[in-house]
Amino acid sequence: MEIAASWKAHDERVGPYVRWHRSLASVRLFLGVAVVWGLLRGHFLIEFEQSLAAKGFQGFSLFLYFFGALGVGWEILTLPLSFGHYFIDKRFGVAKQSPAQWALDHLKGLLVGATLGLIVLLFTWYSATQLGAYWWVAFAAFFVLFSVVLAQLAPVLLLPLFFKLSPLPDGPLRSKLLELTASIGVAVREVYLLGLGAKTEKGNALFMGLGRTKRIAIGDTIYQKYPEDQVLAVFAHELGHQVHKDIWKGLCLSGMSLFATFGIADFFAAGYFLPRWFTFVGAPFGLFLYFILVALVAIPFGFLERLFSRWRENKADGFAANEMKMGEPLANALETLTFQNRSLFVPSGLREFFTYSHPAPWRRIHKLRG
Repeated sequence: MEIAASWKAHDERVGPYVRWHRSLASVRLFLGVAVVWGLLRGHFLIEFEQSLAAKGFQGFSLFLYFFGALGVGWEILTLPLSFGHYFIDKRFGVAKQSPAQWALDHLKGLLVGATLGLIVLLFTWYSATQLGAYWWVAFAAFFVLFSVVLAQLAPVLLLPLFFKLSPLPDGPLRSKLLELTASIGVAVREVYLLGLGAKTEKGNALFMGLGRTKRIAIGDTIYQKYPEDQVLAVFAHELGHQVHKDIWKGLCLSGMSLFATFGIADFFAAGYFLPRWFTFVGAPFGLFLYFILVALVAIPFGFLERLFSRWRENKADGFAANEMKMGEPLANALETLTFQNRSLFVPSGLREFFTYSHPAPWRRIHKLRG
């Protein structure tokens, strides 16, 4: 298919922006591999665990100090890379925050992550030390349940920590959006405005939450800048996710992937292909090794989840185009959004296939304009 000249020019212009971000992500990955390899070869972690035990740490406190020290060390090591992503966005006119504002958000993210990580670590420790050989079954079940709870609470507890979320102002557009949901029998109690504009030039819209916390949120960087028909089309795409119950499907797929990942990792770690000492998850070092194996086993399952994600995005586009008759406005909105977000219209086919959660913009736009 023919690629518009304006798309080619845009891709050339934002190429450095995309490459800088990818370079930092690659550095983070290679750094992680190098650190893990160095720690294992140098026996540092075994000695660190033994020194903690010699100081009287035992039970959960031993796990907490062991993994807490690893987490703090990794954060210190990668802080320049995190700031580098912000600096790139600032350099290319995407980020609006000052360094101090970015640092505050980063700190909030660390605190939220530490709190959630503490809950997960507590249950991991309990399962690994108290539930015997099939501890991973209980842990996987807990993690699935934990994901459901987070999906339900994210719109009301987590997202407002970083972005202002408020009901869409009364007016003709809000009325049309609610009429749109009523016309297909979908219960959406409210449409929300997501306050992105204070922090970034990028636009976004999302469907989130479960049950009574269900939300369809449209970024103010779309609501304030796009024509009404394009805002309606973006909303129709997000409505498609709700009609297709995509959050539940995603949670089910993630749950099945998690059980499969833990089951396969346990099979390999049970002494069939690896030394028996590998399975000693009742100690911090053994659990650390076990989760390295989990991360490796999870790679192909992550690829399958991205395939599913691209499929459901295509289905949501199809809903907006075929059921709501908004194919052309949605195509126009996606074109504007790609320019606005400094995304590539035509990424590498291999990179798109293996890493993208959405189909490439040029594919979606051509399909919608059919």
